[in-house]
Amino acid sequence: MVATGGGPRRRPGIWIWVSLAAVIVVIAIWLIVVPLLKGQLWASDERRVSIIDDTIAVEIRVPGGLAITRVSADTTGDGCSLARYSFGQSLAVESYADECELSGADRILNGHHGEYRTIDDVADPHDAEEISTSLGAATLFVQDYTECTNFCRDFEEPVAIIELDDPADASHSSFVLQAHKGEISRDELREILETLRPLDLES
Repeated sequence: MVATGGGPRRRPGIWIWVSLAAVIVVIAIWLIVVPLLKGQLWASDERRVSIIDDTIAVEIRVPGGLAITRVSADTTGDGCSLARYSFGQSLAVESYADECELSGADRILNGHHGEYRTIDDVADPHDAEEISTSLGAATLFVQDYTECTNFCRDFEEPVAIIELDDPADASHSSFVLQAHKGEISRDELREILETLRPLDLES
């Protein structure tokens, strides 16, 4: 008797599913893991914020979880004025008038993160780099910050100083972005710098 038919047939469908799963994994790595390693995952969930006052007129894009939680303005006389916008404990945008006497650049600790107008005001900047922005040239660097309670902890804080090409107030020729305690990484702060846009107060 002659046997008919062969052995068990392979079902091609299972290989299709295996190939599809492999493609999905590759796409997931490309869309999630790579941006995460670069510090850019938040870009898909960003928040556009406009800061407009007598000294600053700028649009900034920040991670979606951030929002302005505190606004500080101080005029001490003799042309010295300060404007500061705090995004929780993560980010601060601030500007000192050119006439202000800055202090404490050599003691970055316990809530004091430095008062700067130019990179020359910084006592010990690390890994400074120049970045072109739509507002003017920015200097991005890292500073050491220490916080002591029962014990001391050290942090690396990314900071950027932007020298404005066309300031809203001529006496405020620059402003500063500070990522407190490094909660925003250097790469994330660089990405924020790339999103800065001047606002036209006359429109």
